[in-house]
Amino acid sequence: MARTLLAALALAAALPARADLSPKVPWIGVRLGGLYAVGSAGGGEPGAGGGTLYALFDGRDFLADVAFDGYGGDRARFFALGLGAYWPIGLGRVTPYLGGGLKAGYTQFGGEGAFGMIPFAAGGVVVGREGYVQLRAEVAWFVALAREGITGQPDAQGVRANGPMFTLGVAL
Repeated sequence: MARTLLAALALAAALPARADLSPKVPWIGVRLGGLYAVGSAGGGEPGAGGGTLYALFDGRDFLADVAFDGYGGDRARFFALGLGAYWPIGLGRVTPYLGGGLKAGYTQFGGEGAFGMIPFAAGGVVVGREGYVQLRAEVAWFVALAREGITGQPDAQGVRANGPMFTLGVAL
């Protein structure tokens, strides 16, 4: 698995530049990954697997994306639509970045579920920034601002789910 990932990264970095396209043309991609709820209404740390469809805009000095997330697991649901803004650390073909954003969506981690705003902080790396194929790896931390009710405890205040998301994606 690690060799395959390293070979894909090397291939993406070696592909020729997309000189015919403006940097403002969005990259359309998909990321697959998982998430865990460190704080959850159902107790424990429920996890979910799924993916993200996104459009990434590269303004050279900044990156911005529009994304739709869909994750599901045994005791976990996460569906959201959001915007992100990132600061690229460098201008090369392999570029690490830091940033964050805001999503609106539905979360359910062992409780009754909640709909609300979900801010997140993220860091990652884009490989093949000027190539025909782009790879993107990202680690993010989300915080669901809406409190999820605890099943069977109607008087309880509820819990704000939060936790890490890990994704690996490809875009054209």
